[in-house]
Formats: sequence, structure tokens, C-alpha cells
Amino acid sequence: MKEIIKIIKNLDGKVLGIGLDEILTKEIENNDKIIECNLLNSNVKGKNKFSLFNKTIKIKKIRNVFKKKKINYIICNYDEISKYFNTFIKDSIYINNKKIYFFGNVDIELLKYRYSRYDTNIVVKNKDLIEIDTSKAKNNFFKDFYYRIKDFKDKLIELIGDILMN
Repeated sequence: MKEIIKIIKNLDGKVLGIGLDEILTKEIENNDKIIECNLLNSNVKGKNKFSLFNKTIKIKKIRNVFKKKKINYIICNYDEISKYFNTFIKDSIYINNKKIYFFGNVDIELLKYRYSRYDTNIVVKNKDLIEIDTSKAKNNFFKDFYYRIKDFKDKLIELIGDILMN
């Protein structure tokens, strides 16, 4: 938690926070270099620089709300975003232009596997914090479609294997 607070103090530009608690949102509010902060899946009431605090945006439709490469930093609670991994990874590459931070009970191997497809640099700070540099990442429709089919096939094979083993 202390490392996330240090990271938040050094952020500048536009930030998207998903699943942040009150301590982290206070740190974002105290940082004067943050121009705009959008909070999703948060129980915190927004103030002056927080927008979208009272609107409900589905994480699956995040690409429609934010434009291409307009968000500088994304800070995610892994536990809240893990249900939406199939769509969130391609959407985060699409809307982000600097770095993504995951904290919580992070599945490091899964994140490395999924984000390495898009030419990203993945740095493991510790077992609870991962930094992904997306400044050179590129995606397109056909690449996203191919990986979506591949991920579906992998899940299907894993499900069939589990059924046969039981």
C-alpha cells in the first residue's frame, strides 16, 4: 500500500482508478499534478477534480467512454478487474498511453502472458504490485479478435480437462 501511495504522489496528467479505496483517492486528490481523475467501481464520493464519480460505467464498455490513448495512467485493484480480463486487457492498451498499475492479489503469470502480446514492458515491483509500460504498445482489430478466440479456446480446453479429471 505504501508503494502505491508513493506512485500516486508522482503521477501527472489524466488518471483512471478502478477499485480504489478512500486512502488512495485522498492521495489522488492531494496531488496537484493530476489534471483529471476518473473513478470506476469505487464507493467514494467525488469532489472537484473527480469526474464520473456518480455515473455507472460498465468496465466492458470502457473503450466507448474514453478515447484512444487519452488516459496517462490506470491504477487497478486486481481483485475487482479479474472478472473482466477478457475485455479489459485490450481496452486498457487502447485507452492508455503511459503506464498501468495492478495491485492486490495479482496473478503475475497471467498478466505477463496477456500483456506481452502487445509489446509492453512488464515490471514486477513485488508480489502485490505490477507496473506495465504501454507507451510502445500497439493493437488492432484483427490482433484483438485473434487473441480473443485463442483465449476462449484455452478456457474451453481447461474446462473440458477439469470435467474429465473429475
